[in-house]
Amino acid sequence: MRAHWLWDSRLSLEEAKEILKDKDHIKFDLCAENLLAREGNLKEVFKLLDKKIFCQKWPVLKKRMKRDAWNQTRVTFLQMIYEHLYKEFRKQGVRLREWSEEKIPAERKEIADQIKAIRQSLGYTQKEFAQKMGSIQQYISRLETGRENFSIDTLEQVAKCLNKKLVVSLK
Repeated sequence: MRAHWLWDSRLSLEEAKEILKDKDHIKFDLCAENLLAREGNLKEVFKLLDKKIFCQKWPVLKKRMKRDAWNQTRVTFLQMIYEHLYKEFRKQGVRLREWSEEKIPAERKEIADQIKAIRQSLGYTQKEFAQKMGSIQQYISRLETGRENFSIDTLEQVAKCLNKKLVVSLK
């Protein structure tokens, strides 16, 4: 059987159900967007789409749906549904965000550790160093943990603020 929200898709309803169970599936966003934009019955929507997955993926789906002007009122309605579900999940203690370990390249981590060691040896706090750089403390934290992918220009600014010379070499 073919669902009306799949009218322009080559997917069967069974294939769509399988895709909607796996938020990491390559076709998930498109399939969920079509379901949310075209299916008027929320009971049917949430038979096919898990509420937790909906909440986890809503920011991406909302952005996709906003590209079509016809979806604006639907997006507003679904945003209210999202906010309600989000509150319910928080009350139940359900975590919607999945924290993943970032893979930080060893070279970036090495530079980040050097920046932190020099800052500490000079007696600066992250906040003081941020003020000296014209930045904010959170940015310095990201630099020093390697979570920020810094440019040569940024490294030059860091070196200047730490009274050091930047040396870049290729081996």
